[in-house]
Amino acid sequence: MVSPIPVELDRCTPAVAGGLLQGGCPLPPGWERGISFQDTACLLPTVMGECPTCSDLKPTQQADTVTFRPVSLITAFRCSTFGGIDVQAVAQANLDETADYALAREMLTGQASLRDANPNAAEPGGNPSLQRTAIDLGTGDAGPVAALGCVEQAIADATGGRNGYILIGPEIALALGEAGVLLREGGRLVTTTGTRVIQTGGFDGRGPIDSPGDESPADPCEPWNSTGAPEQGDELYIYGTASVWAGVGVGLMRSDINRANNTAAAREERVALPVFTPCSTFAAGSGVTKAC
Repeated sequence: MVSPIPVELDRCTPAVAGGLLQGGCPLPPGWERGISFQDTACLLPTVMGECPTCSDLKPTQQADTVTFRPVSLITAFRCSTFGGIDVQAVAQANLDETADYALAREMLTGQASLRDANPNAAEPGGNPSLQRTAIDLGTGDAGPVAALGCVEQAIADATGGRNGYILIGPEIALALGEAGVLLREGGRLVTTTGTRVIQTGGFDGRGPIDSPGDESPADPCEPWNSTGAPEQGDELYIYGTASVWAGVGVGLMRSDINRANNTAAAREERVALPVFTPCSTFAAGSGVTKAC
């Protein structure tokens, strides 16, 4: 019997069309240290007549200072040395193909930053996350198109009409696409009103903290992304915010060969950061339920 030869297949994996890294804005230089910025997305205009008769019609607004600290994307791979597999290439390709999903899931849950014990963090509690920041607009009894409209209108009201981003996963995207309210412009998705859409499996539709069906992990030491996903029959949520940024840094590769058991191992690690505008972040039940 002829033995099969060990090979490495080209996955031919395309870039995530409309994903977080492609659809979001680039971060400024030096972001790998973390960033702190004034969240000015919610500064609103005031309209007055020529001779107002009331006082205090031009209140001074103050923006909140928001801080996001970086997280690490890590993949580790081990294989027998008899297979002839390039473990470094496998580890590197794995992060190339999964970084978008991982960053979107961290933006949604904030689980990795929540358990970060960095003593330099200004405040405990990790980075803002969509689940812990979004204002819950309620369930989607009227369906996904109406829920999308609620989120878009809430962003407009909070930001004085600025455009924003809709953040959804495949299940909601397919429902909105079937309803004819998603359009493709080049490699990006937009709604029929022109709001940009970021679609990635990392946004799995889990609701805000304490919403119906929320199963966020209570133990901060549970493995990242191991619990809290929507279950069959749960309503899936649409998220929206004014602005989104994301970045992945240069990788650091470590590898070694264990001659005692003839295995080769590689570990690729990259600093990464997903950022959004907490003051103008909303969520609404879509009326679409988890099917499987």
